Amino acid sequence: MHKAKLTASKAMLCGDLNSNACWDVWDRWWNHSDVVKELNQVGIESLYHLQTGEQQGKESLPTFCMYRKEDRTYHIDYAFLSKDLISSAELSIGKSEDWLEFSDHMPVIFTIENERI
Repeated sequence: MHKAKLTASKAMLCGDLNSNACWDVWDRWWNHSDVVKELNQVGIESLYHLQTGEQQGKESLPTFCMYRKEDRTYHIDYAFLSKDLISSAELSIGKSEDWLEFSDHMPVIFTIENERI
């Protein structure tokens, strides 16, 4: 629906997408991997995955603890950035021991170093 806007040289898509490749179902016509593929086609990548080299669905750092339980963790919050932004960006994820008292989501914090923004 917003594909044209996402082709801008400085575009980002960030937030709780409630989605992960670990839940992809092969016969569903639309899944997380399909979204990631379409974003890549317009030049937008996940900052976390670029920075860590991890595969979608194989994330080592969770962004969400279901029911605030550390044995039910998932990576469902993302920062997808265009190439003009991602090259100077850095991401960090808050630690559960610091944040579970406040939320079941960990903060996903990213900075972009670019004077022209």
